[in-house]
Amino acid sequence: MNKFFTKILIFLMFLFCFHSGVEAAEILQVTSSTVLLIGDHNRTYTVKLACTEISPDLEEESIKWLKKQLPRHTKVNLKPKGSVDGVLVAKVIPFDSNIEITEKYINQGLAINNC
Repeated sequence: MNKFFTKILIFLMFLFCFHSGVEAAEILQVTSSTVLLIGDHNRTYTVKLACTEISPDLEEESIKWLKKQLPRHTKVNLKPKGSVDGVLVAKVIPFDSNIEITEKYINQGLAINNC
């Protein structure tokens, strides 16, 4: 049942990300250093940043940095990579930049790539 739900969720996210008639996804809230609440005016999704590992001692600094990079209502593209416990795991790319947020995190020295 969980695998079926995951496949449906991934399919819907692909549809959500690539269908031209759908409103753009936007950041609603940064809930932790690797988890975002994203919406498209119809639905909300909890999204975990793919390939991102944050050291516990950098958690607070990472959250502040992420909130500056992705303030509320920032438009983003999502590239789904899978799901864990019903939470979508995806690469997040702000519209105003072609650089994925995990890459920026790593360049700042706040994260390591765990893929």
